[in-house]
Amino acid sequence: MSSGGRPQTRTQILESARAMFEEHGYHGAGLGAIAKEAGVSRQAIYLHFPSKVELLTDLHLHIYATDVVPAIERHPITDTMTAWEALDATIAADVEVASRVWRIHEALVVARRQYPEVEETLRVREADRYGELLDIGRRLERDGVLPPKVDVASVADMLWGLVNTGTYGNLVNERGWSLDRYRCWVRDTIRLHLGAD
Repeated sequence: MSSGGRPQTRTQILESARAMFEEHGYHGAGLGAIAKEAGVSRQAIYLHFPSKVELLTDLHLHIYATDVVPAIERHPITDTMTAWEALDATIAADVEVASRVWRIHEALVVARRQYPEVEETLRVREADRYGELLDIGRRLERDGVLPPKVDVASVADMLWGLVNTGTYGNLVNERGWSLDRYRCWVRDTIRLHLGAD
């Protein structure tokens, strides 16, 4: 961020940008429209964000702080949990995150194809999350509940595929599933695959 400008203006711009990207997509939301939505001048946007790409990468970090971290904190994983409890907490957090970010995620996916800065920002967070899913697989392995032909990476891959914005969009938005039904389906699907009772 530039050294000038007020933090509340920056947050206002980020929230307005999110609303515009969600409604109009990455290419449909121009800086002029975002400035109007935020009630600031276009110059105020440039004071905080030198480019649309930088605005989007900072927005991704903002969403991580405002949507992802609180969801993970609402569904904490502790050392005293069983592997199944940790799995359930992970699924609950990921379903909540998908429900909050699916619309902005579509704009990020479009932008990441064109701009390395957006790709890098997303890749770092995705790598962190995949590492957390690997940890769940290791817990399951540690507790002796992984079937012989299922390895830790396969558990992480299954979770990655079952709880993502695409699967969320297909089942919740297009098919009308409730969040609870979606969460239970993810939980039951992976437990069935792992041979849980």
